[in-house]
Amino acid sequence: MNKKYKLLSVIISLLLITCLFASCSLKKGTSDSENSSNDSSSTVISNEVQSLIDEDEVEVSTDGTTAITLNNTSVSVSGSGAKADGSTVIISSGGTYTVSGTLTDGRIVVDSEDEVTIILDNANITCSYSSAIYVYNAKTCTVYLKEGTTNTLTDGSAYTYSDSYSSEADEEPNACLYSKDDLVIAGSGSLTVNGNFNNGITGKDTLKIESVTVTVNAKNNGINGKDNLTVKNATLNVTANGDALRSTNDTDSTLGYIIAVSSNLTLTSGEDGIQAETYVSLGSSTVNIKSGGGNTATVSDDVSAKGIKAGTDITIDSGTFTIDSADDAIHSNNNITINGGEFNLTTSDDGVHADNQLTVNAGTFTITAHEGLEATLITINDGTVTINASDDGINAAQKVTGVTPTVEINGGNITISMGQGDTDAIDSNGNITINGGTVNITGQSPFDYDGTGALNGGEVYVNGTQITGLSNQFAGGMGGGMMGGQPQQGGQPQQGGGQGGPGFHG
Repeated sequence: MNKKYKLLSVIISLLLITCLFASCSLKKGTSDSENSSNDSSSTVISNEVQSLIDEDEVEVSTDGTTAITLNNTSVSVSGSGAKADGSTVIISSGGTYTVSGTLTDGRIVVDSEDEVTIILDNANITCSYSSAIYVYNAKTCTVYLKEGTTNTLTDGSAYTYSDSYSSEADEEPNACLYSKDDLVIAGSGSLTVNGNFNNGITGKDTLKIESVTVTVNAKNNGINGKDNLTVKNATLNVTANGDALRSTNDTDSTLGYIIAVSSNLTLTSGEDGIQAETYVSLGSSTVNIKSGGGNTATVSDDVSAKGIKAGTDITIDSGTFTIDSADDAIHSNNNITINGGEFNLTTSDDGVHADNQLTVNAGTFTITAHEGLEATLITINDGTVTINASDDGINAAQKVTGVTPTVEINGGNITISMGQGDTDAIDSNGNITINGGTVNITGQSPFDYDGTGALNGGEVYVNGTQITGLSNQFAGGMGGGMMGGQPQQGGQPQQGGGQGGPGFHG
């Protein structure tokens, strides 16, 4: 019996020791998790960007391909699946086709039910009467730029629409590189597209651009992926009289979006730089945009010349953004969330504008604008924000119904310099609440609110002097709250704010 009790005692001791170590390990894991969640320097990556990052790279084998050789005014084909008809090549079967040489006035047409890959190997195609490459039908068409090659596509200033593949009524085709089905542009070579008739590149379904250098010069829009446009590890240089990058599906709320990650985008546009019918998601990219001629230009009321524009949401995780725009630099008809990045925004309108909610979680901003930040709800949790504004620095305006406009500052370093006249550093048609961070204001009207103003934490300086309450410049609505029950400028010494006199919103 003694041996049994001794053995039982040993087992119980071992169990207790195991539980003790497990408990310590659990506490340590919880602590690490808490520390990680409180680390504001960690990069936040949206689901859309992460999904694009996780996708496999496009790989194409050049073995056993059909060779299409361009001989200025004629074409020769070696292999199956394609035929030459004068200076036109018809690809009718799935497979891989290598195109090399120069075609002075002709085109490649894809008409197949299967997947087709076109490898451009120092190809130069000019077509005076239609698209240089026209994907009329394919399960998916991949235009692959062979490593180290330079390729050029050019169309004419007028299309004839004189064959069975074309329809003038449907405007098909209307781009130098045009696809009615899913289109992928990949590889490690370069491509220049000169769209003299209308658009540069159009994919009527999905359009994916990966690991290539593409230059587009377009009479109208630069690159259009109707259902979506995704850009990964690519360099795009687009000059367009219309929009530079766009996605236009307005019948399906799950489509009509643009995602770009780890890319370099240089966009010069007469209208919007980036325009998506639904959402835009950007990460780890260098983006330079000049839209509508820049901040010194004037565009007509019926022209949108924004830097980045989305019909629903914009999410920016990281990257460097330099935008010079005649209209808003960054604009969403719904929400904008910025998780990081460096922003140099110059515009004659709003720096960052969201009709509904604007949330800044991190980032460094230098904004010169008519109004710096504008939305119905503005929340700044962290970041360094420097605003030079000719009207309002931060403006919570009633853009959507049923919501009280609010500016809420929970952290970050915010510097606002205002011009002379009827200008407000922080303006709200509703409330202003400052819970943390550092705010430095230079101007004659630091705050204007129609609801309540509360300074619950942080440090606020106006013209170099730290204040303890939010004075309401025009005394409209409720009076301002203050820290420690100290008198606020232009108000009575009351805790938590009191009833203000009649006033107006400036």
